[in-house]
Amino acid sequence: MKKQLGNVALTGLVLINVLLYLLFPPPNTGEPRFYNQLIAEVFSSSAMVLMAGAFVLANRPRFLEPFFGGLDQMYQSHKTAALTAMMLLAGHFFIIPLRAEPLSLGRLLGKTAIIGFAVLVLLTLAPRVPVVGGYIRLAYHQWRWTHKFIGVFYFVGFYHMLQVETVSVNAPVPNLYWNVIIYVGMAAYLYKELIAPFVSKGQAFVVEAARQLNPSTLEVTLKPKGPRPAQTAGQFTFISFPGDKALAEAHPFTVSSSPKENNLRLSIKASGDWTKHLYANLKAGAEARIDGCYGQLNYKTSGPRQIWIAGGIGVTPFLSWVRDFDPQSNFEIDFFYSVRAEADAVFWDEFVAAGQKHKWFRATLNVSSKDGSLTVEKMAATLTGNLAERHIYMCGPLPMTEAFRKQFTAKGVPAGNIHFEEFNFR
Repeated sequence: MKKQLGNVALTGLVLINVLLYLLFPPPNTGEPRFYNQLIAEVFSSSAMVLMAGAFVLANRPRFLEPFFGGLDQMYQSHKTAALTAMMLLAGHFFIIPLRAEPLSLGRLLGKTAIIGFAVLVLLTLAPRVPVVGGYIRLAYHQWRWTHKFIGVFYFVGFYHMLQVETVSVNAPVPNLYWNVIIYVGMAAYLYKELIAPFVSKGQAFVVEAARQLNPSTLEVTLKPKGPRPAQTAGQFTFISFPGDKALAEAHPFTVSSSPKENNLRLSIKASGDWTKHLYANLKAGAEARIDGCYGQLNYKTSGPRQIWIAGGIGVTPFLSWVRDFDPQSNFEIDFFYSVRAEADAVFWDEFVAAGQKHKWFRATLNVSSKDGSLTVEKMAATLTGNLAERHIYMCGPLPMTEAFRKQFTAKGVPAGNIHFEEFNFR
């Protein structure tokens, strides 16, 4: 239940806004379409409340992680809040009564804000929309740059609300409520864009080694210059390399080392522009900045009988867990590692060694080029006991985790027993 409190709170902020309008409504002036105007203003104020929540979550406040189930889920809530706000703004636009007078500054600002929000949302969703994604696809750093403007349109939208005639001005209680929240949202946006880059630079590290494990996988060993960040096995961190302009923007990666080690190790696959540049150019001695660690994926918090599934470089949290094993563990774990070719299973020897050392840990390698795709049926054939009693931990490409989630659910595994993180931060 704790993992849902964050979303409950976001929803509650909107419901309180609506409730205050019901309890302390503005007086009916008798003007035509008064209720259209009122409903439109409830929509727009609720949208601004949700956007304020989205701005707060964009700052990655670590103390809120447990209330959302991890930073990945906080980002999903951030996106859901923003998209819901966009739909409410669209409703506001179509419900608000049309006026015959010439286009005023307030109305012009309102149209500008809505169009700006719509364009930025389209840029975010375009890669996932069939056909459209083939024409509009920004690189991550380009998307990050355009995404900053959403706060500008938020300010424009608020100024629009101050410049037009509203019925809310005669409803001081709800008017005060959503104004306070909007100012909090503005402060969160300004902090993230203007202050955080200077005060939240992360912890300083130096690259002790950059080892190319195969033609696409790099293991980076980082030595802290000061205190090592607090880490739970399986968590991820944001890393940047300020000495290289192409790598100065922070990206998230799972820490594959154990919390018991003095250094941090990251295992990174070269799959995009940033990671390909990192693979080709990172050298020992480079300066690094770490922000983290984040994440709530922790196998120790669930039942003793578990299935772990890794797809490709999604092996990293499991690698951290194995490196952190307690010999006296009472868990029973079956680990399945799926790769396209044997050369991609760069850490397989560590899992084999863990299986030989800990009899309660069993590891199976699935090479899809010769074994075919890994399926729940294949895994179930090697297991004993009731599959529905197992806790499932997965990390890999989203299509893989979604497919397995559906298959396990169909086999009777409760949704609460299926755990994975979604590394999609846009």
